[in-house]
Amino acid sequence: MYYVLNTDRNEGVKLNRDRNWTVLFIGGASGMGKSSVAYELAHFYNVNVMEVDDICQAVKAMTTKEILPAIHYWSTGINWMDIGVSGNVKWLIDVSKEMIPGLKVIVENHIEADVPVIIEGDFIHPEFAVSFENPKVKSIYIYEPDKNQIVQNYLAREGGQLQHFRADTSAEYGDWLVDTCGKLGIKVIESRPWDTVVDRIIESIL
Repeated sequence: MYYVLNTDRNEGVKLNRDRNWTVLFIGGASGMGKSSVAYELAHFYNVNVMEVDDICQAVKAMTTKEILPAIHYWSTGINWMDIGVSGNVKWLIDVSKEMIPGLKVIVENHIEADVPVIIEGDFIHPEFAVSFENPKVKSIYIYEPDKNQIVQNYLAREGGQLQHFRADTSAEYGDWLVDTCGKLGIKVIESRPWDTVVDRIIESIL
């Protein structure tokens, strides 16, 4: 089955709508556009989206800081601005490591049941994303190289004041993800231009 995506700007480009994956990871730092992309792709492929943030909250509710210290880190009363940008990036990486066992079970369950799903979020460690030998598991990471654009993305999504510190953290974490993905051979897709990002992702995973 073939589908013409965004024909107003890609006239004549036909993309195969058939999936060659069962689990698709969409990783990246906060404010990069992952969720918007994930839901557009879910609509295109007619599959569900699972947000890692929701899984993380469920894991937190069922564990303690002694078991998973990174996931429970903020429960200790530490202010996220006090540990600086690098401290927040380290926390993001540590949480992504602690999430690996839970995410692994979810992926294996979807593979066994042959139920497709898109899993998106900040806490998808690149080393975990490439740990599956099964070709039905694919992964891409979304990246926004402009820190000012990340600030504007937060403003458009949430309103309120400009969140420069949060954008600094996201930019540094995004750079770490891009560097790590490059070493592991994982595809990284820049989020802009916005009007072609979904097309570019689909082409990259065909």
